[in-house]
This record gives sequence, C-alpha cells and structure tokens, in this order.
Amino acid sequence: MKTPTKFIKALKDEERKELKRIMKESPLSRERMRAHSLLLSEREYSIDEIAKIYEVDRDTVSIWINNWQESGFEALADLPKSGRPSILTEKEKEKAKEILQSEPRSIKRVTAQIKKNR
Repeated sequence: MKTPTKFIKALKDEERKELKRIMKESPLSRERMRAHSLLLSEREYSIDEIAKIYEVDRDTVSIWINNWQESGFEALADLPKSGRPSILTEKEKEKAKEILQSEPRSIKRVTAQIKKNR
C-alpha cells in the first residue's frame, strides 16, 4: 500500500529560481536543505523520500511543506531560539574573542578580565 503524501503547489518561475539560488548560495545549511526539499516536493518526491534523503523525520518534511504554503520564503529561515539572554554585550563578546585568540586555554581569565572592565 502506498503511503499518502502531499506536494507543494506548482512553483512560479521566479520562486523556483529563488529556491535554486538559496539552495546553492545560502550560508545556512538548514535554509539550503529546506529550499532543496521544496524543489524535490514540486518534482513529486514523496515526503518519505525527502525525509530519507535528508535523514529527518517525515513529520519534519511535512512541517516544511506546510510552512512554505503558509509563509513562503519566510518559512526557510530558522525561528529565533528561546533561552536566557546573553550576559555579555556585543562589545564584550568581541573583546572575549580577542582575548581568547591570544590565550585560548584561559577561559576563567577571560571572564575575570571582562568583569573587571565593566
């Protein structure tokens, strides 16, 4: 018995070109993966086939398709992650990176220097 599946609606030429561009040029691997999955869906690859290609759950692929149909290109980007706000400002983060370049094994020293400079 064939597993029921769904596909995205036929893409416009501009959408297809933009998805191909994202698939090839995006610096974010998840965006590239989602763009390619949508292109495969348009070519009638089943959800199971796409899930197998990308080694993800079939529900994940189904969500990608649903999100695309609801939000278009916005659906390709990751949503902001929840969690505690950073305790360092952007300036302090840059300073920490500089210090770690010169002393990569001294994380405690780096935090002490940053706290001292506050």
